[in-house]
Amino acid sequence: MFREMGNILKITRGGRRFALLVILRSPISIAMTFVNAVFLQQAFNAVVQNSGSRLTIACFFFGVASLCTFLYNGTVWSVCAAPLVANMESRLRIMLFNKISSLSYERIEALPQGEWMTRLNTDVQAPFSEAWPHTAIAVVNISVSSVILWLLNPAVFGWILLFVIPHILFSHFFIARAMQGLNKKSLEATAKNTDELTALITCADVAALYDGYGYLLKRFEKSSLDLFRSNMKIRTRNALSAGILPLFGLGGYLTLLVVGSGWIAGGRLTFGDLTAAFELRGGVLLGSLTLINCLISIQASMAGVRRLNETMAEKTVV
Repeated sequence: MFREMGNILKITRGGRRFALLVILRSPISIAMTFVNAVFLQQAFNAVVQNSGSRLTIACFFFGVASLCTFLYNGTVWSVCAAPLVANMESRLRIMLFNKISSLSYERIEALPQGEWMTRLNTDVQAPFSEAWPHTAIAVVNISVSSVILWLLNPAVFGWILLFVIPHILFSHFFIARAMQGLNKKSLEATAKNTDELTALITCADVAALYDGYGYLLKRFEKSSLDLFRSNMKIRTRNALSAGILPLFGLGGYLTLLVVGSGWIAGGRLTFGDLTAAFELRGGVLLGSLTLINCLISIQASMAGVRRLNETMAEKTVV
């Protein structure tokens, strides 16, 4: 997977800049999670202690830190991310078009027209999916949030892992692993459907003359149904992923709330510490969900990346 993605970045000559973009965007989520956790901890402890000055300091810190995080994210996105991705995608599309144009006539005719159009329009966007930088963001968020939670209260961290780890494993083995094959079939069905639609439009006069329009409509109907079934399988997997979220997500919150209330009553934990733990748990859970969704998206987009590498490796006419 990484080798195939590396080939695309090597072709576009943007590997270092893309890696720099991923590094620059990686601390954004954990920064906001940390700011929220510290604010909730200090604010609720200040309320419990009836300290107005401490609450004011917490609110001031939260406002300044949130503003700095927002400005950093906006700067990285507008100055680095958007222009870089647009330039790399444009360069890859031009190179792919030139590559296809230099193929032999026999090779062009070996695949439907819709297949080549899909590679130029859909596959070329696959390598520059937001899933790659968001994967780095999720990994950093999970790692740092876990370390902070462990230092704050190892028992809280243990209860969080009890729900997060099964969620990740279930999503990986029952959802993410199947997405690449399902997306490949969807791309093939899209190309076939595009080709049948093209034939339906361009051959309309001839089909009407020889009473073959119904035949073309049946072919287009069949390709449309195949595309529908392929996409429904992908949506079914996504629905399954959303369906298990309440079990591991809300269930974990309720369990931690019940256990944490006992710790607060016993003086082992303050209410501010519990709210900070909730926020950090949200960071771990959000990072885990983001990581799961990104892995699914990456697995799905790799079908397009492989098709791009296959096209760029084709032998051209001398």
